[in-house]
Amino acid sequence: MKLLIPFLLVSLNSYPCFSMDLAKYGKELSAFGVSESALAPAAMPDATMLQRSGTDEEVMSLQSEALSDPAKFIDEHTPAEVDMAFEFQHTRFQITDPIRIENAAVRLTVDLTRQRLVVKSPTLNKEFKISSGLLPDHGTPGSGNCYSPDTLETMHYSSLYNNAPMPHTVFFNGNIAVHATSAANEALLGKPASHGCVRLSRADATTVFGLVSDNGKSNTTICVQGVTPRK
Repeated sequence: MKLLIPFLLVSLNSYPCFSMDLAKYGKELSAFGVSESALAPAAMPDATMLQRSGTDEEVMSLQSEALSDPAKFIDEHTPAEVDMAFEFQHTRFQITDPIRIENAAVRLTVDLTRQRLVVKSPTLNKEFKISSGLLPDHGTPGSGNCYSPDTLETMHYSSLYNNAPMPHTVFFNGNIAVHATSAANEALLGKPASHGCVRLSRADATTVFGLVSDNGKSNTTICVQGVTPRK
């Protein structure tokens, strides 16, 4: 996993609200069941790989842009483009083990159809209203999949959307995240309204963030289900 040089040993997704802490990812991967062999730097892509994912010129252009400002590049590009630039899979936090999903202390289910976040934990079992991504261009991805949380940030600022504040952010599918919305947008909860992330009220986001923090990312699952209704 790398650019033209061994730049990253982990994989990322690409949606408009990503935050990354490269230094700690390598230390945390064992908690997510990643084997040592998966941490080995990838070989340079062969011609077949380049042809499948993009032309030589496209890949070189993306890699050059990513090298100049990796964080900004990940914020502003699609998963496919990030995969081409960094040459890795963007689903590194996806969980497929049903036992692990079922036994997680904190289980969060993003119900796109009902626009609800279902929370099950030792101390709280409740549903919260959400605003998921607005179709057709910004629907929240990952329906049918489960993920382990990625980065937790008490306050994140989106580099793509004018440094928009995103309090109590739990990233789970690359840079798709559960986070608090603004006071003005709390009235929209219960229907799609975001650019892909899962919005909660400020109070509910604080609660969810606390549950994940207290129980640990490796003991939390976030599953996405259903189909986003059109506004």
